[in-house]
Amino acid sequence: MKCPKCGKSIDPAQHGDLTFDDQVWCADCHQYDEELFRHRDFAELENWAVKICAAFGQEPVPLQQNLKSLTNPRIYWQDSTFVLAEADHQQRSILLYPPGFRLPTLCHELAHIFTGQDHTEAWARTFAKLVAWVKTQL
Repeated sequence: MKCPKCGKSIDPAQHGDLTFDDQVWCADCHQYDEELFRHRDFAELENWAVKICAAFGQEPVPLQQNLKSLTNPRIYWQDSTFVLAEADHQQRSILLYPPGFRLPTLCHELAHIFTGQDHTEAWARTFAKLVAWVKTQL
């Protein structure tokens, strides 16, 4: 894959260095809108999940949260970083942790569920389409 603006080679597995917004961009060429990164309530994210699934012709994907993680950040800290969410492909469900209560995290995990893939080109393109659609609904 290549950034559509600068042509730099990009690897979906390095998704922390990329921006997914209609296309897959290197972070130097495109940034997310601030409104996308606003922390959301869990109930709002559940509503977004329903809307996104319906818009893309997918069965609803239930969201879960680990209530203990609300008061114990050690649950989602991993080495020097933290886990935002986990998608369960078999159960078609998503477990969100407090740092991941944001729309891009939801889109990231829904792209895993919709494609059944990890950080592949198909997953990346789906993630980018989901974010672009969400932006039109904000």
